[in-house]
Amino acid sequence: MVYTLPPALCPRCTGFLLAEDDTHGEFSTCVQCGFVHENEVADPEDIKKEEELAFGKLRRRQPSHGKLRL
Repeated sequence: MVYTLPPALCPRCTGFLLAEDDTHGEFSTCVQCGFVHENEVADPEDIKKEEELAFGKLRRRQPSHGKLRL
């Protein structure tokens, strides 16, 4: 993971960015418009490895979205 410094002002509305963190990582959120800036940047090779590991795996129960229940 590569960490980047958050900008001081929102690039969309020039509002104040509030630094926050949760279980998924650190990020900054604009107080005015809700823009989110991710402070952690994932390595493309790591993403590719995760996709290869997930390929071919199925969920235990598939979602029923878009299916008719007759």
